[in-house]
Amino acid sequence: MNYTKTSLFTLLLLSCFTFYACDDDDVKSDVPQEVQNINKFVNDNMSMYYFWEAQMPNIDYRFEHNTAQYFEKLRFKPDDRWSFITDDYQGLVDMLSGISKSGGYEFSLFYRDETTSNDVIGFIAYVEPGSPADHAGLKRGDIFYKIDDVKLNRNNYGEFVYKESVKLTLGFLNADRSISERSPSINIDAIVLQSNPILVSKVIEYGGSKIAYLAYTSFLHDYNDALESEFAKYKAAGVNSLVLDLRYNTGGSVTSAILLANMIAPANKVGEILLRTAYNPAFTQALEAKLGKGFNIDRIGFNANNLNLDEVVVLTTKKSASASEMVIYGLRPHMKVFQIGEQTHGKYYGSSTIADQENHNWAIQPIMMRAENKDNSIDYTDGLQPDLERRDFIGAFNSKIIYPLGDINEDFLALAIEHITGQSPHNAQLKSANTITAKPLDVNPQLLHPLHYDMQYDLKK
Repeated sequence: MNYTKTSLFTLLLLSCFTFYACDDDDVKSDVPQEVQNINKFVNDNMSMYYFWEAQMPNIDYRFEHNTAQYFEKLRFKPDDRWSFITDDYQGLVDMLSGISKSGGYEFSLFYRDETTSNDVIGFIAYVEPGSPADHAGLKRGDIFYKIDDVKLNRNNYGEFVYKESVKLTLGFLNADRSISERSPSINIDAIVLQSNPILVSKVIEYGGSKIAYLAYTSFLHDYNDALESEFAKYKAAGVNSLVLDLRYNTGGSVTSAILLANMIAPANKVGEILLRTAYNPAFTQALEAKLGKGFNIDRIGFNANNLNLDEVVVLTTKKSASASEMVIYGLRPHMKVFQIGEQTHGKYYGSSTIADQENHNWAIQPIMMRAENKDNSIDYTDGLQPDLERRDFIGAFNSKIIYPLGDINEDFLALAIEHITGQSPHNAQLKSANTITAKPLDVNPQLLHPLHYDMQYDLKK
């Protein structure tokens, strides 16, 4: 969800902010004028929109030679881990629409032996249909331990796992944590890929219940119609329960998250507060003057595809972030949200794209707002705690079988079905305390694209 230059500057470049344009012509700088102009664009917009504007240092942009470094100096650390700048506006727009160069697979990294080894192995979490990884035969549960014939460890994994073209050496993990190589290796070359966030959608009949299952990987505004279409199918099928799999969903469009919540919430909650948004004081004042009181409130809206549920079961991992978390804490004051899995990432802030395409190709994605639920019952320092703790890929170290997403025997889904019906598909027996697990590797956030945990927010016009 992006601002255009016109909408931004029509809305809020009011006379009360014109002092940002007053320069001292007597001050001389050796910074090229083009760089100064871009720096001024950064300064003006950060001073107006940035959530932590009051904590920004007073830096004269006219003497900053490197725009990216200047932006980093303005960012309020450590609270702000997400704002970023780019000199490729169109590339940013594409990524926000789900278009990027990708091999089409998601993975999770673990230590092969959490007590004695630095060796790192990867589990394939999912493969996008029609992607290079799909054509290469990669599937959920596959284990890789070498890339380009180099054995992965805690020191070198960052050099290899995010490369666009890779040779994956797959393996079987034995009971003693040794690895037996699988042949042949798999070569994957990334392509420009349009990702469909609706990875798996189905209706499961089990234990006398009709359960909708949705594995949703990103909140993409361009797929809102497709999302509504899936819920129309659920409603037509007469489902009485929903399992929402957000294990690999790191965020995205707030409007998509609100749409999803509107189709899940009890029908009698229409009109109640789903979300409040907080901004910096000056921005709040300007918005209120333009849009009136209550501009920062999103209420549960009527949707013809609403399932009118009393409870939703949500599956999470540490990768579940931003808009994913917003659905959970937005709905919690209104219905039972039973969360299975790991504590979520803990990002309650949203950003928007600000660009000046007429004069340069730079864009900033600053944190502009904090999202609050009806009760403001959120610990902003931590992720959302599950009702039933579960580590992803549990059992992978004493079983060669990792079931596909949507299979009733898949561990997380089996636990969700057991919670809903009281009956357990056999794979849910993995909940035994004796199950061997592995220690996840916390990926260095500097290796991830800044949009990895983004929540994109549009202002009401």
